[in-house]
Amino acid sequence: MATGERGRLYLVTARDERPRGDADLVAAFLRGEPSASAEIWERYYATVRRIVFRSVGPAGGGQDPDDLIQEVFMRLYRKLPALREQASLRAFVLAITVRVVKGEQRLRWIKRWLGLFEDGEVPERQGGAAADLDAREALGRFYRLLDKLSPKHRAAFVLRYVEGMELADVADAVGVSRATIKRWLPRIARRVFSQVEGDPSLAPYLAGGAASW
Repeated sequence: MATGERGRLYLVTARDERPRGDADLVAAFLRGEPSASAEIWERYYATVRRIVFRSVGPAGGGQDPDDLIQEVFMRLYRKLPALREQASLRAFVLAITVRVVKGEQRLRWIKRWLGLFEDGEVPERQGGAAADLDAREALGRFYRLLDKLSPKHRAAFVLRYVEGMELADVADAVGVSRATIKRWLPRIARRVFSQVEGDPSLAPYLAGGAASW
């Protein structure tokens, strides 16, 4: 409480503007603080959403990408008590996101190989402006190209070349050693970019060519 001019009283609230570190945030969650789960969501939602959308594509392979995001956070909250290093929350979030995405991709592979479409036919695209259709077609072709990769290789490619993550973070998220990820990435990148450059509808989107990646 403080006294202002003319004797008016003002309530002064002490507030710490500094955000909690990940370790403190996890500890608060484990103590059952109601605000902790919301704070985790706010801190990592954008990252999870970006990885999910860029990994499975805007259509989500038939599943709503928002459902996958919800699944990531439900698993995260359920598994947080098992997190040994509370300061490594970010790596834990990334690893769970990749697991959810890989699970969705495996399901897509099964559907593709077994031909499990609702009516036995591949759904046709909706109408729209020609330029927009071209862009959507190119995006669809790119994700069909990524579908040819194994779930782990696809996750590694997206995290490194789309998200721009450091090699150590990619390795931790995918669940392999740094030496393995260093062997994988050049081979995966050559495969993807050579196919992109060989596709007339995709090549214009690869500014600077594969060398720029």
